[in-house]
Order: sequence, then C-alpha cells, then structure tokens
Amino acid sequence: MHNLLQDLRYSFRTLLKNPGFTLIAVITLGLGIGANTAIFSVVNAVLLSPLPFPQPEQIVILRDDLTGRQLENVGLSVDELKDFQERSGVFDQISAVWPVDANLTGSDRPERIELLGVSPNYFSLLGANAQLGRVFGPQEHTPGFAEGVVISDGLWRRLFGSDPNVLGRKIYADSDLYTIIGVMPAGFRHPGKTLRNEVEIWAAAGYTANPFGPPVRAQRILPGAIARLKPGLDVQQAQAKLDTFTANLRTEFPKESGRPRVVRSTPVRTRNSRR
Repeated sequence: MHNLLQDLRYSFRTLLKNPGFTLIAVITLGLGIGANTAIFSVVNAVLLSPLPFPQPEQIVILRDDLTGRQLENVGLSVDELKDFQERSGVFDQISAVWPVDANLTGSDRPERIELLGVSPNYFSLLGANAQLGRVFGPQEHTPGFAEGVVISDGLWRRLFGSDPNVLGRKIYADSDLYTIIGVMPAGFRHPGKTLRNEVEIWAAAGYTANPFGPPVRAQRILPGAIARLKPGLDVQQAQAKLDTFTANLRTEFPKESGRPRVVRSTPVRTRNSRR
C-alpha cells in the first residue's frame, strides 16, 4: 500500500507538469470507456438480454434457399407457408413477414415509415399484447389486408402526441386506408431484421387476394416468415424434421418444388448469421 501511494503521488505530479499529455490521456480514456460502454450496451441488448416474449428460444426465422442456384432467402409461397404450419409437425404457429416502406398520412404531418405485413396470428405467436386497444385476432382473418392496424409506441407519441383517443383513427399507408385498433408497448420490437429495423405499423393479411392474387405454389411472394417451434423441439431437432419434410415436398410437387433447396429455421438471436 505504501508503494502504491508513492506511485500515485509520482503519477499525479508528472501529469501536472505535462498538461498537454494529461489532456490527451483523459480524452483517450474517455473515448475508450465510452466506446466499450456503447459496445456492451449493443451486445447486451442483442445477445445477452432475453427477448421480451414467452419462451424466446422457441422463436425462429424461416428462410428458403435455392442451393442449386446458390441463392439465399428467395422467399416462400403461400401454399408452402400453409404446408409448414399444418403438415410439417415442426411449428406451433407460423406467420408471414412482409416489410414495406410506405408513406404515412392521416396524422399532423406525413412521414415515411415501415409497415410490416404479417399473418393474423403474429402477436399470438409472440405472446405480445397492446398497451392501448388490442392486437390482431381471428376476426382479422381476410384474404387480403385487414382494415385494422396496430402502431408502435414511438409512432403514437411522435405523430399522435400520445393521444388516448387514437383508437379508431383513420390513416393512409401509401394509398391504402387503415384504422388504428391498438398501440404496442414502448419495449416491443419485431424480433427479426426488416427494412429499417424499426417497424411502426403492423397490418394483417391472408395473402390470397388483392393485391396478392390467388396463391400459386411456385410463386414465392412472401419474403420470409417467423415461427414458434412446437413444445419439446429444439432448433436442431426442428431443422432435422424440416429437412425431411422439405424433401417430401420435392417428391410431392416435383414441378414446383423439385429444385435443390434448403429451408432454414434460424433462432432470432442469430438472425444475421448466414447459417
């Protein structure tokens, strides 16, 4: 302890004699501490802190690759999404995910926002509820887009001044008219990568009518999907069952699904990885 105190006194005197060096040292330490704090905050939020959903380890991102053409994330057809839900034995629930960059009007000022087209069971799949109003339910099941939409807390505060009477408000996303039925809590985020990584509006659709048209198995109109695994399945077991089911689809539909392909179920924690 005596030697330590001597070293500290010597260091302090040296720093006082060299104010320029002292300033550089302080700035360098400040930048280093700040950078490390920022990096840890990101790592903690993305990798360490659990997602705010029940059993988040069961939530996966579903992607389809055409390995014969070395193409990744080529999208899914509506029929394939239905097959994975009803016949694969892998997923408890599955929802389409369709990010759209849209121009929002109907508030005090227009704004460019991201709208996420999903299936009506999206919020049920995540186990998420609105802080104001309600989320989608079976009543939103429709061949095209449903009229009711759910907005983010940020959009509610920014464009509507946290108005509790926002429910029932009419808004336009591009030229499409919607009605606000719910506002999500401040901490809610879509657990996956989208266009802006900040979804402001969620809209439900069945993807079997305008603007989509009748479903055709070979038409991969859905950019991707999010799903919850069946209880008792981990990601590795689910992928093995999915590989077998995909092979069966190629046999059942050789014209539509005959090309070499891999359907990946990727945990949301590693959604930015290639495998």
